[in-house]
Amino acid sequence: MATTAHGIAAGQDKRDEVETAQDIALSFESIVKTYPGVRAIDDVSLVVRRGEVHALVGENGAGKSTLMGIAAGVVLADSGSVEIGGQPLDPPTAAHAAELGLAIVYQHASTIADLTVRENLVLAAPPSRRRSYRGSASWVAGILAAGGLEGLDPDTRVSSLRTAERQLLEIAKALAFDARVILFDEPTESLTQDESERLFARIRDLTAQGTAVVYISHRLADVRQICDRFTVLRDGKSRGTFDAGQLSENEIVELMIGRAFASSFPPKLQGPAGAVAFDVSGLSGERFTDVSLQVTAGEIVGLAGVEGNGQREFLRALGGLEKQTGSITVAGRRLSIHGVRSAQHRGVYYLPGDRHAEGLLLPLTVAENASLLRLPQIATGGVLSGRKESSLAASVISQFDVRTPSPRVEVSKLSGGNQQKVLIGRIVEPKPTVLLADEPTRGVDVGARAEIYQQLRSYVAGGASVIVLSSDAAELAGLCDRVAVFSRGRVARVIEGDDLSERTITATAVTAVTERSDHTQALVKGRTAAARFLGGDYLPSVIMVALVVAVAVFTGVQNDRFLSPLSIFNLLILTSVTALAGYGQSGVLLTGGIDLAIGPMISLGVVMASYYGGASVPAGLLALGVVGTIAAGVVVGLVNGVLIRRVGLPPVLTTLVTGIVIQGVALLLRSTPGGTIDGPISQLKIVGTGSLPYVFVFVLVIGVLLELALRQTRWGLEFRAAGSSESKALSLGVRVERSIFSGYVLSSVLAVLAGLILSSVVGVGDATTGLSFTLVTVTVAVLGGTSVFGGRGSFIGVVFAALLLQELGSATTFLRLGTAWQQWLPAILIIVGAAVFSRIRRSQAVEG
Repeated sequence: MATTAHGIAAGQDKRDEVETAQDIALSFESIVKTYPGVRAIDDVSLVVRRGEVHALVGENGAGKSTLMGIAAGVVLADSGSVEIGGQPLDPPTAAHAAELGLAIVYQHASTIADLTVRENLVLAAPPSRRRSYRGSASWVAGILAAGGLEGLDPDTRVSSLRTAERQLLEIAKALAFDARVILFDEPTESLTQDESERLFARIRDLTAQGTAVVYISHRLADVRQICDRFTVLRDGKSRGTFDAGQLSENEIVELMIGRAFASSFPPKLQGPAGAVAFDVSGLSGERFTDVSLQVTAGEIVGLAGVEGNGQREFLRALGGLEKQTGSITVAGRRLSIHGVRSAQHRGVYYLPGDRHAEGLLLPLTVAENASLLRLPQIATGGVLSGRKESSLAASVISQFDVRTPSPRVEVSKLSGGNQQKVLIGRIVEPKPTVLLADEPTRGVDVGARAEIYQQLRSYVAGGASVIVLSSDAAELAGLCDRVAVFSRGRVARVIEGDDLSERTITATAVTAVTERSDHTQALVKGRTAAARFLGGDYLPSVIMVALVVAVAVFTGVQNDRFLSPLSIFNLLILTSVTALAGYGQSGVLLTGGIDLAIGPMISLGVVMASYYGGASVPAGLLALGVVGTIAAGVVVGLVNGVLIRRVGLPPVLTTLVTGIVIQGVALLLRSTPGGTIDGPISQLKIVGTGSLPYVFVFVLVIGVLLELALRQTRWGLEFRAAGSSESKALSLGVRVERSIFSGYVLSSVLAVLAGLILSSVVGVGDATTGLSFTLVTVTVAVLGGTSVFGGRGSFIGVVFAALLLQELGSATTFLRLGTAWQQWLPAILIIVGAAVFSRIRRSQAVEG
């Protein structure tokens, strides 16, 4: 049947075809979604039947992901309705969509990097399928086995998994919850052919059981292989729903792009090869050995092989991102690569394979991203020229046909294909001699792919060279002049001429590895408990304990009074104040924020205690005063939460302002020190047994309880997830706002309680007592292992860090080092500790 982009109505499903309610798994009715200046979804209605694979195809920006986001409850439609299994998605939230039976496999994995595999699965489970963390072992093992991840250690942190492992985990997570509908968004982009085939087999099993699958992909070959029906979207509108096999691939593309479509691949290099432009000899590095490769001017050379055989590490080494040894020559001159800058200085530029993680700065504009590699040329005396930046951006936009409303739009607002064009334009604009392209068309539609292929071919026509790494054998065969196939870290074969085909590339990659080595699985299985511990949250605690012991022994040898019972008792009292306030700071940092009002809150606690801490105050008034102090902490925490989450102020600004206000209130209450604290509160500094004050035991118990809640409860999982990645947490139905509010309330309440303990030591209402504690709490939180970026940390670590900090302060006195060392030693520890922890965690991570 002959069709065109303007007239394929003949093949469209008839509108008068009646679907019974029990046949419908997912339906959209008149969906409209508008963003500023863009109508992303324009009156789209769609029905997905039970037991079918319904593909959704279209260019980047056609509205596919937006429509699926509306179904998943993470995007709110302007109008229209969604039903899942015959039930309306009302309220339209991610948690409600999951409860109605919808699961989604995102193109960019929604797993939380700072949580373990087990924690991610427990967190993602809808309420009806939820398991407690303690009782989840066999349940998690079954999920991993069903997803083809039998060898994956469930206690492995997701940040240490490779890209393919994360994608398989994302798929396993969606398959595990007996969903009525599963949405797959580009599920095979990071998978090998074998992994893709296993996924397709699993999808067929699911649909045979009545599950509906919505499949989004730019790989039309996959779509035609797996789907029963497909719907084409273009410019936010449905262009029709068709049976599989009803249209040819070219006809589908015409519907997607709205015009006639020729071959995706431009003509290859014709005539004799040019001079050798890039010569690699005997290059070795991590996972590749003794690799030699020559690339001529005007040539595109591909790198292929089963994932994990060294081709990606080889490409990154050429770009200065991996260590290597051997010989590299560019245009006849020997090149020594010591990093990215040295490679770029000689004209070798690396195009990252993950545009979000390594390529683009998403909060910046298109113009800013396009000009990042040309800053010296567009700046005068260190001041950027807006005119030159705009001119450069206009050149990239024009040359690469970037579809953007304005160069001043945030690049995150563009479709994936247009983001990729901005990234390629930025790399190509400096006119590199050799372009190293890692998966240059990953996650872009067929139209944008054709444009990228044409740009790469046009670029080498000017005498440059391009090396392309791709997991798509058809892409390598169509685009490249030669393809080097890697196996076990070496080049097994270079394919060229008439032999260069998708079949030959695939066959060579598979047969070159007589026993396929799944490197990622071997790494995961081989990780020992010690290795996991070194990359975990409790390593800082061990280091803090070791330092505490070392300082105690050294100082005790120099001055035996340092380890006297009274000295230890007083040390633990001050540690209690610091640790209790440090718990609060650590909690806020875990959610990705910071609390600069902790010091003033401690001062407020001290001042308030001076009004009800006297010996003559009745017990009832004392109890009321303590409750009032805690209530003040709750109010301040809620105010911080409202200003940060509802008003949208930055945490630093918010807590700085509230801290100033609170300090003013404390000074208003006690402009000068006053009010003797000699009642029951004053006993906190003296009651105990031997060298152990009871207040320290109380603070330690609070730390243990907080730690257990952080690791063993859903609150703790959501708490850490919110700080690790708010957007991913929201897509999983995590109550992010509740977590952040609870963090600030916890911080303020613990700060005023720390003020009560401190008041027993100072004995008087002094409004300046707590000012120095703000930075101290940040110090103990960081030294205890809490990440300033959120998502990772330990309350137990805070106790040991607080003990070390107080011990150092005391030791400087006993060792007669001077008060300056009380400032220098913690600063040195923070720098050294942060460097050590980061180094160890990087060494434990597996590159994606």
